[in-house]
Amino acid sequence: MQKWEVIRIFCDFLPNPHDKFCICICPQTNLFMFINSDPPQFRKARELAITIDIQEAGFLHHLSYVDTTKLTHIPKQLVQQALGDPARHHGMIAPFLRTRVRDAVSWNDVMEQAHRDKVLED
Repeated sequence: MQKWEVIRIFCDFLPNPHDKFCICICPQTNLFMFINSDPPQFRKARELAITIDIQEAGFLHHLSYVDTTKLTHIPKQLVQQALGDPARHHGMIAPFLRTRVRDAVSWNDVMEQAHRDKVLED
């Protein structure tokens, strides 16, 4: 697993457990950004979310959103389960999407600094 790789992970820790497309930000600490079907709930996060159209990521089936205000730690066993199934690997997000994510994170001051650093580093 590499930074910027997209993996579909079953997230059983969510209030409504389900599969999520997850962008790996730090493979050593299992920090991810979620790709969501709906824009974030909270006003600030909604304003700072980036959109990904289906033409920009072939694994998506509709317009989707990345909340650029937070990273989520996913338990190692869930990541390992997903990595064990090749059908859950969706490749690297395109360089222009990486730039869009990095730009949004660099412009906002919402994400905690240690997480911001993880997103912005090469």
